[in-house]
Amino acid sequence: MRALCLSTLMLASCWGPETVVLERSSCLSCHRPVDTKGQPHGIEKAHPQIAGKDLSCTDCHGGNGGAYKQSEAHVLAAPGAEPYVKNLTLGELDDVPEDYLRFINPGDLRVAATSCGAGGCHGDLVEKVKTNQMATFSGELGVARYRAGAQRSGASVKGIYDARDPSFRVGEVPGTVGSLAKMEEPRLAGAPVNGEHPPVGELWEYQDLYLTKACMRCHLWSFGDNKFPGDFRSSGCTACHMNYSNDGLSQSADPTVVHDTPAHPKRHELTTAVTTEQCMHCHYRGGRIGPSFMGMREGAGAGLDPPNVATSGEALHGHDADYYIVDEDTTNDHDETPPDDHFQAGMDCIDCHTSHDLHGDGHLYSDSNLAVEVRCQTCHGTADAPSDLKTRLGNPMKSLSQDDTGEIWLTTKVKKLRLRVPQIKPAIDSAAPTSYLHRSMGRDESGFSHLDTMSCDACHSGWVPTCYGCHVEVDMGSNQRSLISGNSTVGRIAGSRRWVATDDLILMFSTDGRITPSMPAERMFMTVFSGSGEKVVDKQIRRSMSGDDGHGHRAFHPHTTQRWSPFMRCDRCHTVAQDEANAALLDVVMGFGSERYIETDGDGVEHRLDQVQTRDHEPIVLVGHDEPLVSGPLTAAVVARMRAVVVVAADCPVPGDVAVPWSIIQDSIMTPSCSSARCHSSADAAGGLDLSAEAAPASLVNRPSTLHGDALLVVPGDPSKSYLLNKIVETAERSGQRMPTTGDPLAPCQIDMIRGWIRAGARGD
Repeated sequence: MRALCLSTLMLASCWGPETVVLERSSCLSCHRPVDTKGQPHGIEKAHPQIAGKDLSCTDCHGGNGGAYKQSEAHVLAAPGAEPYVKNLTLGELDDVPEDYLRFINPGDLRVAATSCGAGGCHGDLVEKVKTNQMATFSGELGVARYRAGAQRSGASVKGIYDARDPSFRVGEVPGTVGSLAKMEEPRLAGAPVNGEHPPVGELWEYQDLYLTKACMRCHLWSFGDNKFPGDFRSSGCTACHMNYSNDGLSQSADPTVVHDTPAHPKRHELTTAVTTEQCMHCHYRGGRIGPSFMGMREGAGAGLDPPNVATSGEALHGHDADYYIVDEDTTNDHDETPPDDHFQAGMDCIDCHTSHDLHGDGHLYSDSNLAVEVRCQTCHGTADAPSDLKTRLGNPMKSLSQDDTGEIWLTTKVKKLRLRVPQIKPAIDSAAPTSYLHRSMGRDESGFSHLDTMSCDACHSGWVPTCYGCHVEVDMGSNQRSLISGNSTVGRIAGSRRWVATDDLILMFSTDGRITPSMPAERMFMTVFSGSGEKVVDKQIRRSMSGDDGHGHRAFHPHTTQRWSPFMRCDRCHTVAQDEANAALLDVVMGFGSERYIETDGDGVEHRLDQVQTRDHEPIVLVGHDEPLVSGPLTAAVVARMRAVVVVAADCPVPGDVAVPWSIIQDSIMTPSCSSARCHSSADAAGGLDLSAEAAPASLVNRPSTLHGDALLVVPGDPSKSYLLNKIVETAERSGQRMPTTGDPLAPCQIDMIRGWIRAGARGD
């Protein structure tokens, strides 16, 4: 640091004859210059003070803080080297001199120990992050290679780099391994040599080629491609702690930054308030939890999607603006794929996922579910007790607090909202034993509760993004960039799919023993062309080392939580007597499949892609996760118990005592019974009441009745004072006729739906 003196001549006209001395480094002379009034402006302070002192630029970036020439202050790229490093792959980044890499990104894991971890600051975290699955990619590699026959189990063997957990003890921490070996690209022959066809590789080798060419960019050891909107990010620590916009453009006040070219963070500020948008820059593939959380799903492609979809209108992740679907059917008023309730409430991913989840704990996990310590019960409690404000591992959930009345609150990290957290036990205790809420979550006479055996999202997931008919083509006559070395090597990968479903619920056991939603995982058909163009593998499925079909399926958490979901209906999992539609639905839920998604391989063998087990309960998929409990299809005993419960077909789309969104009431009650009957439509609003989708519920909430002027039609939160109910129940004091006047009266559960909507606040969404 050196003092930079401004002359009295420059400042005399502003403040009189005095010398102003600013303690500034040479970096700030350019990146945070002084204006004509002597006020510094420009680049933002990246890091909060430590022990009352600011970090200097060189504490993080290196370089020479005492130099005044850019060429001397900056760390320059090596002679002849490409100065732009934010699109380099693993091997290419390994060859970048560490002082230059640190200058560009102090958070890169190759150099973070000397920047983020220096001076006793975050050194322990830096080392833990290197063992986290976002850094090792071990979970994805392990099960994929197991299903293809490259290794004997789904336990992780390979990683982005060699890694070791010196504290590993067999069986001590479920789902962990002691070490990982670096994943290398397989060396397969390409074009023919001397006119001879090259030898055909094993199918697992082409699977490894697929992983290293198409998958191994979603990890912390590289910046990713950094070329498409929605993908821009940094590497290492700053991949999360520096927020990027989808367009990758800087919004910084730094006058030296190029503001019209990516990839730059929004501002030069490290943050622990990581946005959902930032998480989605990586988490848009695999389980698609990022898009799902925000209410979007991938399309299947031209001609393969429903006819009346609405798309996001934003080009993301290399896809066009019509790729991501936000509404399955624009002809109704109901969103079939809504955003997660937590997202709609203003929460971000960081509000649930803890430091343990995001940084790791030093162990090498094979199963991401076991690497996560937060569960729904962490915040919402169980059927037997409210939340104790701790995670499943007993660590404090720092964002939770409890007030003097016993209410539990969550303070969000990004938006700083204070949200009340509903508790399961008080809700059950206050519900009647015959209510849907008590029957679905409370304990029956024998002491059983669904919450003992099921994950919460088995019922509360609003939808599940499910892809069928995955085809992978490997062309050994063409080259493609390796995500390991960065070199253009033999083998080009292409992929496609045939179907995408959103309302398929296929239940399985997860590794924690709970019944959980599931989705296909690499249920792929592979075709390989040799270097001479000969088809040497014709639409084949992978096979394990023991010869089992290598179709994958996995239990997972969709991140589409809804207060009410179609999956909550009792007839999704239990029997409706003599109902063929119900029987077909149960076959899907229990893993027996359907006739909807049948693909034929190159040998003419048919595969039912929504099937995970035979009717004799023999698994036909490989899951690969078996610690601490084996994840797999529902057992014969569980299926028998589910079928033994006989329920009555529902008259309503939802149970009557569940508060539902207005859109469901509009679609199932108001439109067919009120507005479509041409009584309360926009064209003929009888009694001045328009109940069409465009006008309701604004026509109802806090609006007076034209026939009973001293009464309000809907009083939010108070059904007893809402005159609308008087107009639709069979026996009530009212003026005029009971509604609707044409067709059948509303069913009791339909009336209960309206009553529950009013009680919940009569919101219009």
